[in-house]
Amino acid sequence: MVAADLDGTLLPLLLDGSQGLTPLTVSVVRTLTESGVRTILVTGRMFSSAARFAGELGLTGPVAAYQGALIRDVATGRLLHHDPLPLALGLEVLEFIEPDALAVNLYIEDELCVEKRTEAVDRYELLSGMKANVVGRLLDHLDRPTTKMGISGPPPALDDLQARLRAHFGARLIAVKTWPFFLEITNPTATKARALQVLGRLLGFEARDVLAFGDSYNDADMLAWAGTGVAMAGAPPEVIMAADAVCESVEEDGFARYLMRQPWFPAQPPQN
Repeated sequence: MVAADLDGTLLPLLLDGSQGLTPLTVSVVRTLTESGVRTILVTGRMFSSAARFAGELGLTGPVAAYQGALIRDVATGRLLHHDPLPLALGLEVLEFIEPDALAVNLYIEDELCVEKRTEAVDRYELLSGMKANVVGRLLDHLDRPTTKMGISGPPPALDDLQARLRAHFGARLIAVKTWPFFLEITNPTATKARALQVLGRLLGFEARDVLAFGDSYNDADMLAWAGTGVAMAGAPPEVIMAADAVCESVEEDGFARYLMRQPWFPAQPPQN
């Protein structure tokens, strides 16, 4: 079983929204599927955003989205797992961060909710391919658990906020930067490794069966948990330390080329 992150692993980190899957990546994943090797996307993206790429790869099974907080089947739309931030905790976090006056995303039932339209919101829409719903003050809007919370801002401000969130909330949540300008908050049990454990129970695989690929801090637990974890070239040192191997960068089709080098890979797809 192959588990793959999207941004920075299968998709280049481009800020203009032009990132896309290469023909080689699509060919390799389709070759795996035809040979009976399952590929599962495990991403921080919203499910709707990730599902588009799953379709391009020919994948029809589950996608683990929102850092593993939500798992939904692409073909049927069936919800397989949901591990959101509890409502009371979500409200407490919003109250804590409101004085920072940063752009906050709430993800409720796979819809993106924001207080107002800002440059950060425009950029997020461009990157994700999703449209935001402007709902006004988020503390007044949130009335149910939010799958994930995202905060945009200058990198130094987010570094400071991340430290304060960890100090104040401790093990009650996970606060991790997935881009230099984007901080994500999830339930502490909503991780990529946990999502794969849930899927393993449903689909009948164990950690030793999994070959996982990732590039960022939110991938480290998945790479450490998998039987074989592969970090993309250029990943932070902490991520590389969690992995068993390093492949070429996403710009060099590292994911596809690593798989093609494996003696068990069933065929050599065209590389043009």
